[in-house]
Amino acid sequence: MATCNIGLIGAGTVGGGVIKIFNTQKSFYQNKLGLSLVFKRIADKNTGLFNDLPVGEAICSENADDILSDEEIQIVVELVGGTTFARELVLQSLSKGKHVVTANKALIAEHGHEIFETAEENNVSVFFEAAVGGGMPVIKTIRESLLGNDIISVRTIINGTCNYILTQMSERAAEFNDVLQEAQKNGYAEADPTLDIGGGDTGHKLAILASLLYGGYAPFEKIYIEGITHITAEDIALAKSLGYCIKLLGIIKQNPTAPSTIDVRVHPCMLHTEHILASVSDVFNAVSIQGDAVGHILLYGKGAGEMPTASSVMGDIIDIARNITEGSPRRIPMDFYSAAHELAITPMASITTRYFLRFSVVDKPKVLAAITTVLGNHGISLASVMQKERSTGEFVPVIMITHEANENNLQKAIAEIERQDFIRRKTRIIRIED
Repeated sequence: MATCNIGLIGAGTVGGGVIKIFNTQKSFYQNKLGLSLVFKRIADKNTGLFNDLPVGEAICSENADDILSDEEIQIVVELVGGTTFARELVLQSLSKGKHVVTANKALIAEHGHEIFETAEENNVSVFFEAAVGGGMPVIKTIRESLLGNDIISVRTIINGTCNYILTQMSERAAEFNDVLQEAQKNGYAEADPTLDIGGGDTGHKLAILASLLYGGYAPFEKIYIEGITHITAEDIALAKSLGYCIKLLGIIKQNPTAPSTIDVRVHPCMLHTEHILASVSDVFNAVSIQGDAVGHILLYGKGAGEMPTASSVMGDIIDIARNITEGSPRRIPMDFYSAAHELAITPMASITTRYFLRFSVVDKPKVLAAITTVLGNHGISLASVMQKERSTGEFVPVIMITHEANENNLQKAIAEIERQDFIRRKTRIIRIED
């Protein structure tokens, strides 16, 4: 039985989880799967981490170069994060003919075309299951299980921080900033939560999924991304009264009106409370996939955390080790993930969807008629209208739900309405996903 030597760079939360899983399952991998796996070297700048981990006979050091220069190491596991040092580690590993496992979503989303081109040139592979959905096997499902399908749409809740915040706001009628502070205190949000609450984390994951689904490179910078920082307790309460909840969704769809482009976007959405994703709460993630053959399927689970993420990393290591053992190091080709195969993303102005609109207006005659006239002039028809009575303050909320409308037309109409003297606050626009 040939030994497969592994080098792990980054022994923090996820890296530590990988070491723990391997220590528990090592005999199973060898006796049942026929794989002789050895963590030959482990590197981390914080060498104190090694004292609390079952590193066994692994050679531990603070220098990642020890792993890169070791010719016996066949698989490099990158778990340091970021897109600078990690990028160099991955590219050097591939250039030296080493396979790579990473959980680094930002790295794959922003530099994936360069990474997979380098892997192809050196006849090695890159596995990245943990980059999307933590412990959920989203990547494997798309790359292998659904190859017999034409994927029609994907709707995702894949940021636990945002989902936790929106869940708590809904259940307790709390405001965004209060819940964010609690989330940081409880370890559900980073000290700097910008990437999460601004939608960037979801955008990274969506770029990866879109690339896999449509056989090309989906450029992260061209994806429309809108976070949840503007969502208020009032928005959530109004959504509830209409039978909806608010979630941050990542959406990927075929574009029937422009088949040469794909609809890829991240933004808050109103979902009917009976929608399958409406029940995904707190830090849990879900990915809903619609295929022409399989129909609708749902993947659900923890999208982050030490052991769920480590589980996916370990699964990738096993897959690569099997490929090496069986003499098919690139069993799943990724040559399409290159700059030469850039996918065209549908411009946000071209999408068509339904909208929730909340206007803050002066309580006087003809205001409602003025708003509906402008909307109608831009081709926007209404499904329902609700005007709340004034309780305090100088304005009243007017709520409108539209039928399907074009984004560009909607934005033009709102800009025209907001120039009127009866508008008191910026109009809230939340898209509705059916």
